[in-house]
Amino acid sequence: METLEFDRDIVPLRDRMFRYAQSLLLSTEEAEDVVHDLLEHFWRERYRLTVRRDAVSFVMTSVRNRCFDRLRQREAVRQRGETILRTAERATTRDAEAWEARELVRRAMAQLPGRQREALHLKDIEGFPTREVAGILGCDEAQVRVLLSRARGGLRAILKEMIDDEKGTRRADW
Repeated sequence: METLEFDRDIVPLRDRMFRYAQSLLLSTEEAEDVVHDLLEHFWRERYRLTVRRDAVSFVMTSVRNRCFDRLRQREAVRQRGETILRTAERATTRDAEAWEARELVRRAMAQLPGRQREALHLKDIEGFPTREVAGILGCDEAQVRVLLSRARGGLRAILKEMIDDEKGTRRADW
């Protein structure tokens, strides 16, 4: 793969790679590290890479594998609250309501089982077709549809519970 092909085929996938890594690791910093490491690796190995029709699937599968490697290497699990707090401190006043809604969905998605969360992120957030999601996850399209159905149902239930809990807390504060 020549430099122009690398710039054309691999570099534009950086944002997708980051979002996918972040959804798997639940950490902005670790997601940035994974994407940086992979892009550096792809760059060093660019002459051995061949531009394939399914380059996106190859790159996203590489992200998935690198994230799973990172998850296996973790010694301690970060507290979700620290991540939420750090992100909240960066939010501006005018973005607060939108941020709260996104954070509520992010926290709810973090409670989904891993495969469901992956399928939902790839399909609904990244916009991959079911066929490509199946390729990235290493399963068939029917399994992806089942994962998505269960993930969406689970997400609805988790969000309803979170909202009901929040309403109950507000009433108790009166």
